[in-house]
Amino acid sequence: MRNLMIVFVSALTTCVALGQTTQPTWKTIPEGQMILRPFENAPYPHASREDGFKSKNGTFPKDPHYIDSTVGIVIPKNYVPGDTVDYVVHFHGWNNHVSKLIPEYKLAEQLAATKVNAILIVPQGPKDASDSAGGKLEMDKGGFEKLIKEVTTYLNSEGKIHTDKIGTIVLSTHSGGYKMTAAILDHGGLADHISDVLLLDSSYGSLEWFAAWAHKPGHRMISLFTDHLAATNKEFMGILDKAGTKYQTLDEPTATDAQFATRTMTFIHVKGPHDEVPIQYFGRLLKTSKLGEPAK
Repeated sequence: MRNLMIVFVSALTTCVALGQTTQPTWKTIPEGQMILRPFENAPYPHASREDGFKSKNGTFPKDPHYIDSTVGIVIPKNYVPGDTVDYVVHFHGWNNHVSKLIPEYKLAEQLAATKVNAILIVPQGPKDASDSAGGKLEMDKGGFEKLIKEVTTYLNSEGKIHTDKIGTIVLSTHSGGYKMTAAILDHGGLADHISDVLLLDSSYGSLEWFAAWAHKPGHRMISLFTDHLAATNKEFMGILDKAGTKYQTLDEPTATDAQFATRTMTFIHVKGPHDEVPIQYFGRLLKTSKLGEPAK
């Protein structure tokens, strides 16, 4: 009995330290299953925000903005465990948190509608803060690989999958999530597994890292941008031109799924509001990614 009590207290202490006070559980949702759970290798806490963050957009102390290690996981109802596990990893923008953004941008609904056989992972970045930083996933070499392997181990322990072999990974980013995404492409690990990058009005900076990844054969990156990022995307195209990287530009009203699926760099100037971009395009771009290709 004493040993059981020690185990319970240890588990409770870990949850509290990670910003959790109750044991997370899987919830059944119309689109499948979802859990919001702390992970050691989530972006935060991290030493880079030990003293919080202050900018012209406000002051954001460590607590509550940089202590939440929640990662949202969605397993679509059509998911079939296989010999490898494929992931879609989405990074959110400013002033948001995982439990809010998944329904806000209809991520679970869009994932299920695509019928791709992949699991969605949504790490908590700066919580409800005007900050694009990415903690471990931005600053630590191999940080992304550590998180993916930790999630994979957990899913195995829960009986949701039965493999530790990671297959294809698609990265999706909205708004301020760009910084974390670019860092992952440069030094996050698992580079051979990342097939597609979806920039949902998220090409604010780190353009050299994005361009270096897009230059490699077989990679597909799509940058959807509204008016306020038009100049930045023109700069992005200039970087690609200097590197000799081919790309295409599509007209939003006439763009087809076949064009979206082209394994290249694609730019599309979209007319909708900034926060509508993930709602309108997350599923469509995911369906036309490598994950949506017919099994060979």
